[in-house]
Amino acid sequence: EAAVADLREQILARLVTVCAGVTGIVSAARNKLDVPLMSRPAVVIFGGAELVLSPAPTLRARTVPVMLMDLTPQIILLVRNDNDTESGPLMSLFRGRLVAAITGDATLLSLVTSNGFVRYEGCTEAEPTPESKEPRLEINVLFRYPLRLSDLAA
Repeated sequence: EAAVADLREQILARLVTVCAGVTGIVSAARNKLDVPLMSRPAVVIFGGAELVLSPAPTLRARTVPVMLMDLTPQIILLVRNDNDTESGPLMSLFRGRLVAAITGDATLLSLVTSNGFVRYEGCTEAEPTPESKEPRLEINVLFRYPLRLSDLAA
């Protein structure tokens, strides 16, 4: 019997699927450092940080069976920097499409449950690296969801 992935993993896997389905996105991948240049625009997703929101347990309670977690994956949009294309407006276009798709996805919303939410928290445009000379936009989305410690037992 195959174990069901915990919510963090389910959210990250769904995030790749949602990004891959956005109009105009050529490639979406998880934990890939190298996406072929012709596969642009591309989205690369890393797990990012998962932090507990709930207050610390009292001295009497040694464990808390259910905690609210904040997951902030790293969502990076990569676009080609052709001489005849303005990368800024292109990144803005895809940022809008990606944010709308992520925050409106029924499956992601069901994964965070009625106790959580999906919230866009802004973006950061990174300078191209000297090696790639490629514009990058990091899109910041917060996923708040309940974590049951029992779900982590394999």
